[in-house]
Amino acid sequence: MTNRRNQTAVSDEEIVSALLQSGSIAQAATLTGIGQRTLYDRMGTREFKAAYSAAKSDIVRSAVLAMNRNLSAAVDAVTGIMNDEENPAGIRLQAAKMIIENAAKFSERLAAADEQTAKMAAPNPFEALEW
Repeated sequence: MTNRRNQTAVSDEEIVSALLQSGSIAQAATLTGIGQRTLYDRMGTREFKAAYSAAKSDIVRSAVLAMNRNLSAAVDAVTGIMNDEENPAGIRLQAAKMIIENAAKFSERLAAADEQTAKMAAPNPFEALEW
């Protein structure tokens, strides 16, 4: 018989951690020592959903911050490839295209973020809405 812990003895944080580490319900249940049915029941609660969502957001936020720290170096590397006249023209053109396409995407995202920030900063939230 499997050694199962009391469902209330396992915190939401332990379950969230097990889910994020394992990636499956079965493995998370094994890691926490509770049954899969109990795990599903806990996952259905509002508190658990909030904790799980926050944990996933933290992971994504950390990944985005890590990418942002390397963004300048990546742009410099692609710019270097584009400017290196010893590279074949096709490679240089591909690097230039990459810079142009990504600059346009980042500009659009920046404009959208600025617009959202302006709406949030409006004195009356209804003023920012378009009717």
